[in-house]
Amino acid sequence: MNGKSSLSHLKVFYGWAKQGKVRKRESISVIYENEAGVGSHSRMGKTLTKLQETVYERWQTVGEAADATGSNRVFTEYCIFLDDPKINGSLDVALHLNSMSDRNNVSEKVRKEIEAKLRAAFFAKHPDYKEPTRQLELFDDDI
Repeated sequence: MNGKSSLSHLKVFYGWAKQGKVRKRESISVIYENEAGVGSHSRMGKTLTKLQETVYERWQTVGEAADATGSNRVFTEYCIFLDDPKINGSLDVALHLNSMSDRNNVSEKVRKEIEAKLRAAFFAKHPDYKEPTRQLELFDDDI
């Protein structure tokens, strides 16, 4: 990626999904804009704040923005649930999986920054969190 030319006018929002009556599972929430400027628009901004506690924003690459063409939704959300059997409650595995899913579009420096902000937000809510013990497992890109 060299400068603004490889970026689109759409944003990606990273954060933790807000839980309530409908959402009961803790997850990393990655929300892609499908229409320009809706994340900052007051009504859609309120919708975004209802969905997640945003910790990081970045511009989509042109390739990512191409997926939005023809979409009938304002946002597209992807979640990485901590209680997923592959993740088994491990924050490290969830953050690694999120980073690996962005590896084709985002530089390693930005991925590490996103990971650090997600980790800090998680520990702000869960100060006593301890990583679950995982015996005889190694990190793998297919997690």
